[in-house]
Amino acid sequence: MSINYNINDKTVEIKDNSKTHYWITNVSLITVIINCVIFPVFILEKKQMEWFGFIWIILGVLGIIALIHNLMKTSASDKLELTEINSLQEKQFFGRKKISLKLKNGKSRDLIAVKNEADIKAIKTFFCNLDIETV
Repeated sequence: MSINYNINDKTVEIKDNSKTHYWITNVSLITVIINCVIFPVFILEKKQMEWFGFIWIILGVLGIIALIHNLMKTSASDKLELTEINSLQEKQFFGRKKISLKLKNGKSRDLIAVKNEADIKAIKTFFCNLDIETV
């Protein structure tokens, strides 16, 4: 992962293949939703529909919720202006530290290629030098 600051444009350029992960997640969720509609309608018989149909409906609803959350609350932008960035957030998720940028439009931009403490410290100092607060 590389993070660079462009002085001329006042933008932060992040290269970590986040856009690829974003689209793979969206395509996977759409596939799950389509499967949850097609499988019960065409494959399950009437008696199986009582039990398995309920499970497929729950999976479909969870897939729709996850897709809406992914589209509305996450960003995969490679280039962010400094005016778009609100703060740098550090969270614990299953014992692993997760770093993300909170944007002013309500979305967040995850920094997915952060692997260890040294990377986290380097990112924090980078954004502190740009006068972006750390939460």
